[in-house]
Amino acid sequence: MPLRLRPPLYGLAPVLLTLLAVPLGAPTCPMLCTCYFPPPTVSCQANNFSSVPRVLPHNAQRLFLQNNLIGTLRAGMFGPSLVTLWLYSNNISSIQSGTFRHLQALEELDLGDNRNLRTLDPDTFHGLERLQSLHLYRCQLSSLPNTIFRNLFSLQYLYLQENNLLCLQDDLFVDLANLSHLFLHGNKIWQLSENVFRGLSGLDRLLLHRNRLHTIPTWAFRDLRKLTILYLFNNSLTTLSGETLSNLPSLEFLRLNNNPWACDCRARSLWIWFQHTRVSISDVICASPAERKGRDMRYLKGTVFQDCPPTNHQPVGFDWGCRPEWENGAVHPHPNGSSNHLYGLGGSPPADPSSFYRDVPANEIRSPKYDPPTEDDYWGSYGSEEGGQLKKGCSGPGCTSLDSGAIRIGFLSLPLPCLLMLLGPSWF
Repeated sequence: MPLRLRPPLYGLAPVLLTLLAVPLGAPTCPMLCTCYFPPPTVSCQANNFSSVPRVLPHNAQRLFLQNNLIGTLRAGMFGPSLVTLWLYSNNISSIQSGTFRHLQALEELDLGDNRNLRTLDPDTFHGLERLQSLHLYRCQLSSLPNTIFRNLFSLQYLYLQENNLLCLQDDLFVDLANLSHLFLHGNKIWQLSENVFRGLSGLDRLLLHRNRLHTIPTWAFRDLRKLTILYLFNNSLTTLSGETLSNLPSLEFLRLNNNPWACDCRARSLWIWFQHTRVSISDVICASPAERKGRDMRYLKGTVFQDCPPTNHQPVGFDWGCRPEWENGAVHPHPNGSSNHLYGLGGSPPADPSSFYRDVPANEIRSPKYDPPTEDDYWGSYGSEEGGQLKKGCSGPGCTSLDSGAIRIGFLSLPLPCLLMLLGPSWF
């Protein structure tokens, strides 16, 4: 006897056949998010989410959560398959220890532009041995734990600009032999320790401009044999040893402008270095003594230094450590006993960010991208192919809300016996 279907259920036959052809347990897409592949991607940016969606596709490799209102990150929020995680421009103020520990495939982590992020636990990034790019720009970090970057052997790009960092400890970057770009500009760093850059044997670009540096230890750059670009402009430097720059055999671009350079006998070794280098150098305008004010140190006559005593080759180094009381406005000591306002530590307004690179010709150097990345920068072609994009996350009245996201409860997530029970006995 042939199978007869009741008229009301007749239209469900092709639906059932379609459902049986789709693998059960297919990943769901959070509400208001867009999911697409390949690779498996969840895009949830700019939705005013106050927390990370509770249910995310277990196989997601890229997760975009930028421009939301997320305040806290906790362990268990993210799946182990993630390769790219963008969390910039949120309200993150707390990152629980172990949040990223199991993300062993993670290569890029962007936590930038979180204005309430003031502290980090020493093991925040523990276990991220494949991490290549770490973004911590434009937060409120005033200090970094000594071991915060330990074992990040694959890291190549480290963005720490525009925080409130005061100083950097010895061996802070000692495990980052593969690091090529280190961005520290726009902080409040007033001194460097002798061994702060130890271990950075592969560094190509070091940006320290728009800080409060008043002195640099003679051997601070001795491990940076591959460094090609060094920015020190917009600081409070009065002197810089020529021996310090002699430790940089690969240097190509050096920016020293907008510092109060002293063009007296203290400048002799730097002036000698200028005479023998082919490095592209910005203006080095004298601030003192009065008779040389406004002149470019590079073009002074040798007679200016003829009565100077022989250069003292003893290494210059100062290290008072990163003292917590400095964060509360305490006066910073200086080797010559001068008050701190003479070195830009008290009252000088910060430089206009638009002027950071005004001295660098556009055709001379390809500067890295400093602004937060956008999805189009890396993934513009993904999700636009015909049939390559899944439906957007459910946002209708039939959706189940879970904090800031929701899973779609549909036929795909139901086992076969349940499907048959819903369709009723008329199928048999």
